[in-house]
Amino acid sequence: MSIQALLSTADGHDADVDLRGWSSREIDGDKLLWIDLEDPSDDELTDVVESLRLGDRAASALRARRHERSATVHDEAVEVVIHCLPDELDKGALALEILLGEGWIVTRHERPIPFVSEHRERIQDQREIGRLQPIAWLIAFLDAWVDTFFSAAERLEREVDELDDAALQTERELLGRLVQMRRRIAHVRRVLSPHREIVAELARPDFLPERHREGAEGIEALAARLERAADAFTQAREMLIGTFDIHMTRTAQRTNDVMRVLTLVSVILLPAVVIAGVMGMNFRAPLFENPNLFYVVVGVMVALAAATLLFARWRKWL
Repeated sequence: MSIQALLSTADGHDADVDLRGWSSREIDGDKLLWIDLEDPSDDELTDVVESLRLGDRAASALRARRHERSATVHDEAVEVVIHCLPDELDKGALALEILLGEGWIVTRHERPIPFVSEHRERIQDQREIGRLQPIAWLIAFLDAWVDTFFSAAERLEREVDELDDAALQTERELLGRLVQMRRRIAHVRRVLSPHREIVAELARPDFLPERHREGAEGIEALAARLERAADAFTQAREMLIGTFDIHMTRTAQRTNDVMRVLTLVSVILLPAVVIAGVMGMNFRAPLFENPNLFYVVVGVMVALAAATLLFARWRKWL
């Protein structure tokens, strides 16, 4: 089903509406209509335009496929286009168009957006949605949208914590995972950051019509929450940098351990190598005529190696 129309009344009741043959004259001060369109057809868009009796500019805005973030005032409607996060944060953002007028709101998107469905279910719990002005509904809707960024930030922080454990265990493929996580955080921040300009535009005194001035404080609170969401992603990025520092420290420590072992092995074998080199020189000496001295030389080599090893253990090099 690509079109869903929900009529909420002031007494907390909600009813699905079939827009064919339905007129916006049925909307009074105690009712609020929300129409959600998912990849609508031209006929469905025509039904919406005729039911709401939209003007040319609002109808053109609804029919157009808008993907860029924007906030626009039409003759009888306000249009806001935002980007939403998909379930998989690596995927591209989902464009969501919001058109609100007197007593009605229309949302349009090309693909399913989880938080939109969740918000629809949430408001159908005997809440007096019909008492809300469209701008108040918009603020509540955008507030739920901001919650998705907070949830994404918490999700990324949990994944960074898992990377911390992997860094302490010196996982071999950790560097690639760190780079991938950095790209995910940067991608989500790029989705969020431009919306600060959109919310700032909504908060301008000359943007909203006079009848929607009461929503100014709510929009300012929404802008503050959006800034906190951006700070949450900044914190996740700083946590990731800390994880990278742990990884580099562990890598350096592992390298030092290897170099220490190699150095100690070299020190242990060096006396034996020197003795073997001296004894292997091409000169005649009486000691070479006694074959038993071979075992004496080998014993000296072993003794020196054992003494070096004991000294290293005493200095806690091993």
